[in-house]
Amino acid sequence: MKPNLKDISGSSPRRQILRTAFTFVTGLTATSLVSFLMPKSTKPAQAIVVQKPNEFELKGLGIHIKYLILNEVPQLDYKTQKISLHLSGDEIQTLTTDIGTLVTVMISKPANPDLGGNIVKLSFLLPIINLAIGNGESPVQTEAILTTQRTSGFIRTPLFGQLQSYQTLALRGTARAKAS
Repeated sequence: MKPNLKDISGSSPRRQILRTAFTFVTGLTATSLVSFLMPKSTKPAQAIVVQKPNEFELKGLGIHIKYLILNEVPQLDYKTQKISLHLSGDEIQTLTTDIGTLVTVMISKPANPDLGGNIVKLSFLLPIINLAIGNGESPVQTEAILTTQRTSGFIRTPLFGQLQSYQTLALRGTARAKAS
């Protein structure tokens, strides 16, 4: 007696392999090599849901930054030994890029702009982070740049040479998803 496909039970893995191999070799149906090689899952598909963090608490050498977005309004607390600032809304510039979100704020400016002086800005990069629902936080590490720009003010004494200098700071902390 010659073995026949119909003699193998319908739920048998051997039958499924033989049927798939036969169909693939003969081309009688549109079975692809991928479906031949990939096992079929019996588990129902599950959606993978992630949430984005809206709070970042970052620390570096002598610096503490808390960046929070509440009701789509950004807020930032910046603290060092000498400075403590709270900024919000339009005082905070953000730029979304392929490598994350660049956040920039002005830390200090000349007391008398007519005389010139230094403008200091802080910029830091927030990486793209996906948080699992129910696990609303993740460690984060990033970089900050303090930019100091010399200005001449309204007195027309030209400044020569490099007008901006940079200091980089390594930051570590936590990204969280908080209810707005």
